[in-house]
Amino acid sequence: MEVLERPPKNLSVPLSGGSVWNSSNSTSGCLESADFQYLLFPVVYSLVFALGLVGNLFVLGYFFRTKSATEPANVFLVNLAAIDLLFVLTLPFRIAYHALRNDWVFGEALCKVTGCLFFANLYGSSLFLACICLERYVAVVHPLRHLRLRQLRYRVAAAVGVWAVLVAAVLYLALRGPLTSRFPDGRTACLENFSSSSWRGRISSVSLFAAAVGFLLPLFLIGVCYPLIAWRLLATPGMQPGSRAVRRKALRTVLVVLGVFLVCFAPYHLVQVVHTLGRAGVLGGCPLIRATYVARRLTMALTSLNACLDPLVYYFAAERFAWQPGWWKCCCCCCCRRRLETAQPSLLRLRGLVARKQGSSSWGESCAPGTAQ
Repeated sequence: MEVLERPPKNLSVPLSGGSVWNSSNSTSGCLESADFQYLLFPVVYSLVFALGLVGNLFVLGYFFRTKSATEPANVFLVNLAAIDLLFVLTLPFRIAYHALRNDWVFGEALCKVTGCLFFANLYGSSLFLACICLERYVAVVHPLRHLRLRQLRYRVAAAVGVWAVLVAAVLYLALRGPLTSRFPDGRTACLENFSSSSWRGRISSVSLFAAAVGFLLPLFLIGVCYPLIAWRLLATPGMQPGSRAVRRKALRTVLVVLGVFLVCFAPYHLVQVVHTLGRAGVLGGCPLIRATYVARRLTMALTSLNACLDPLVYYFAAERFAWQPGWWKCCCCCCCRRRLETAQPSLLRLRGLVARKQGSSSWGESCAPGTAQ
């Protein structure tokens, strides 16, 4: 959530580059400037939009095409892909906003919609990733309990609970007041430029609550589950090969989830909490607000990358997912074979004769239907 203090009346002076002079927490006033954001956000958001749209549409299409969306192991993955896709669809509006030097021209309603979806993706992704991690922990450390909890209704209930928390939080944010306001130079702000009273009221309360429930709690769960999964994996050397593969897959899944958290979510939330406490008058003054304002712009760009990195979680966590090395090998092999048949048929026949004499079937069988691993 992008936030920038609204200057009190008679104390604000419009400056070039979108900077604002305010006197929120000190008598001398604060000068905030981050002109790099007008290039950073359009570039990063455009990249995330392209990759996230293709990746998440592919994932959802695969789940529904194979009728595996309702499998218990895939419920959290489907919800994660859905919330990523909703966020990606709002990015063209954010790209235009930052390209216009933070001037929102789409009205209050769209500001609330895009802002709430950004907020929901930020914390919904964290909660669904934590659910995936917790499910892997139960499967490895408590396998008998996992057999009882594997039923679809438990996964659906957990997903509905996450959505209920998100809806309650975004409704509180959206219905308590407008999310657009005017900069001193006439531009319209969206999700920033809040007044001091808003910071000390709904903005700080939502920000701190979201950081606790949407980041610290999932991070705690992941931080506890990963060592326990690793310990169980290393403490049971005599496992069957199939069981060992399942547990190693669970360990890789939790490791990828932890990596997404540390890269995408941890920097932003640390900066956001400090910035919120500074805006609320609990910590520091203008130097702290100026520093965290710039840092928040950088870390916000990192948070959007989760829509591109979550497909790594699908690869490691989904059962029978299509992104398999054998599938890519088969596609590449068949593509090369078609080219050779068109351009050099004699060379292809020669390769086939050599392969048959050597007893090799890699050139023919690897491209046969149904051989992808």
